[in-house]
Amino acid sequence: MALPDGPGSRIVLIGSAAYRHEELPPLPAVRNNLTDLAAALTDPQQGWLDEAQCTLVPDPGTAADVVRALRPSVLAAEDLLLVYYAGHGIVEDTDYYLAVTETDPEEPSISALPYRTLRKVVLGARARNRVVIIDACWSGMATTAHMAGGHERLRTQTAIEGAFVLASSEHDSTSLAPVGERFTAFTKELIVLLQDGSSRLGPELTLDNVYQHLLHELTAAGRPRPTRTATNTAARLVIARNRGYRPDTGNWRAERSGHAGHPALREGRLLLDEEERAGHIGGHEEAADGYATVAEVLTRLFGPKDELAEAAQRSRAFWAARRAAVVAAVPPPPEQPPLTGFRTVGIALGPTFCSVAVQEGARIEIVPNGEGAERTPSVVALTGTAGDRVLVGEPALRQELLNPEGTYRLAGADVDPVIADRVCTALLAKLKRDTEDRLGERVARATFVVPAATSEAERRRIRRACRAVGIEPLRFISTSLAAGMAFDRQLGDRESTLLVVGLEATSLEVAVVEVGYGMTSVNAIALGEGIGTDRWVARLADDLLTEFEHRHGVRLDRNPDIRRRVQEAAGAAMAELGSVGETTVHLPYLADIPAGPAALETSVTRERFDRITADLLTACATTVDRALAESWREDIEHVLLVGAGARIPGVGELARRAVGRQDVNAAITADTQLATGAMLHAGMMTKAARDVLGVDIAPRAIGIETEDGLMRVLVPASTGLPTKRSKIFTSSSVDQPGMNINVYQGGHELAARNSLLASFRLSGLPPAPLGLPQIEVTADIDANGRIAVSAKDLGTGRSETLTDITGSEPPTVPLFGDLPAEFRPPDPVEEEEPPRQQQKQS
Repeated sequence: MALPDGPGSRIVLIGSAAYRHEELPPLPAVRNNLTDLAAALTDPQQGWLDEAQCTLVPDPGTAADVVRALRPSVLAAEDLLLVYYAGHGIVEDTDYYLAVTETDPEEPSISALPYRTLRKVVLGARARNRVVIIDACWSGMATTAHMAGGHERLRTQTAIEGAFVLASSEHDSTSLAPVGERFTAFTKELIVLLQDGSSRLGPELTLDNVYQHLLHELTAAGRPRPTRTATNTAARLVIARNRGYRPDTGNWRAERSGHAGHPALREGRLLLDEEERAGHIGGHEEAADGYATVAEVLTRLFGPKDELAEAAQRSRAFWAARRAAVVAAVPPPPEQPPLTGFRTVGIALGPTFCSVAVQEGARIEIVPNGEGAERTPSVVALTGTAGDRVLVGEPALRQELLNPEGTYRLAGADVDPVIADRVCTALLAKLKRDTEDRLGERVARATFVVPAATSEAERRRIRRACRAVGIEPLRFISTSLAAGMAFDRQLGDRESTLLVVGLEATSLEVAVVEVGYGMTSVNAIALGEGIGTDRWVARLADDLLTEFEHRHGVRLDRNPDIRRRVQEAAGAAMAELGSVGETTVHLPYLADIPAGPAALETSVTRERFDRITADLLTACATTVDRALAESWREDIEHVLLVGAGARIPGVGELARRAVGRQDVNAAITADTQLATGAMLHAGMMTKAARDVLGVDIAPRAIGIETEDGLMRVLVPASTGLPTKRSKIFTSSSVDQPGMNINVYQGGHELAARNSLLASFRLSGLPPAPLGLPQIEVTADIDANGRIAVSAKDLGTGRSETLTDITGSEPPTVPLFGDLPAEFRPPDPVEEEEPPRQQQKQS
């Protein structure tokens, strides 16, 4: 897609030459960066961009000035938005900031431009293609979401989903533009590339080529190492050859082909090519459909097709003869009306599948994804030589056997925090994009259904992903509450008590839920630690591999590729055994033996499966009994089986036996019903759904560590939300000056066996005998599960409070304050409190 085509491309160039810091020199070259880069982009011989499409913001006074300058371009950009910043970068308290003229070095958090704000503005653009170029200190570290040394994570993931981010430096560098040089070193190379075209870097300048060139040029000159970030390689940044480039002085020697004067050799423009839809000619293969693609590109670049038929024909022959890779965009998709309005949706974010629901009048409908399915597999694949191409959902599943190391499921991506963030962000980005394409409206807010066993770290990850893709998470509700709300909608005007058994890939959740007349309340909940469908599948896979070893004398369990194939076959067999008594597993060519290729072919009966998974079924029964004992309800009428394990043989019968009634109705709840429950809850919060109420509970106990290493519970598990509980503690030594408050979540009596959520200290206690001070510790959990813990000395009134320890972020520069009403998102929900900042503790 050519940058200058149409009015929908916008460039914003921002530069700040200095700010008030005695140790950092000014950067006078920044002004040259802006003017000369703009000149290159708008020169008919180089960037060929209309001046009206390029906005310069030299020396902005405040962060708000930058945001105000960005907004018109963000709203007008339909094809491409390119944002460039040059100046000083600042790291403060693990956040990254861009300096402006009035930035106070002592208070950058309130006077500089937060990178997350710039990211949020870019994410709000309608443009499908977005490029961000940062020429500032620390930008490389920031855009890869790491601090120096790579040990401490930035508080927010700063990579922008769906955009290319090209950053100048991994270091704290103030020598990007030594005295006497006209430009900063990084931007100088970009300008040279635009002016010289592809004379040095070949016919196609992708982001990778630009990065490699900058890396060589800058490091050879002793400059800081540049950094790149590509979170979604559906697009590639391409700087094409300069229109004024003379073939006889370059590396191509194109005049020998007889087409030295062809305009395709002289075209110099900034392009953004959508890689997933790209057609390529040349290389080692000739694409049959690539010729028509090149003709279409020439038509878009140089004029109507009827005037260029001969030129297009010559060009096809030229490129095929040269066997050179051609950046060629397919014909643009039919024009879609711009997104209007803001919608609230319900998202079931399951570890196996995801789905989205939306309310249309009185109806709640499931929104199909881009492939037309109601469910999206929670699978993300990172492909390409550098893992910089992202596939989500079914496309990721289809390539898993060829790319097992680069394919991640939402349930199992926690091995690497960076990968886990990227997987969650990519999945949410697809759900948002597909939903917006279907609705023609922007998805602004959502209620999420997650398993009750979801940890606080995982909830923080989802919040970060929401910020990255531009969704406001209204609330997280449990699988049990969502299933109950969806069932109540089907039940009609009567009351009932349900037993919900949610067995997912890595967790088991059993709850007793009361429903009736639009009100759904979780009465009790129990979590099965270490129980999930992955355990059942692994147990059957191990048994199949053992059988193969006994039969053929070959051990295969240490081969990850073969084990993955066997696990997939075991999962399919387990699902079939939910409705039949026997199934067959057939996997050919697993090993070579003297008799020839050996295959795994065996029958799996229901009896065999029950035998090898008997202990897992017993653990499930224990969890069900615990939930029933906590609820004290004996009038259960329905059993709802939810999640990937809903069809595991024996789980339904187990639930019936536990209830103690033969006439109980056991039904499998579709995954899409969870999204329906999420949308009902979202409608409750936004007042779109009347006469609906859902009340969740705390799935795990919250407490603090005592001197003996035990956890003293403040809020027991299965406590209805919101809640506020307090207990009195005292000193453990004479004249104790302060008290450390370690907040834990979990069900074990030993604090160390639970999850540490946060720590703070109440200091300044006056000297007192042992046991005299009265310290009141209070845990306050709101309806969204956000936890605040405070400690107060009742004698002196001194107190310390740690607010929102589940990971809420401080507010940033407002983005929509002075926009016209039609472009603003809806007002916040009345019940929701404003975000609470975490206070610095002594």
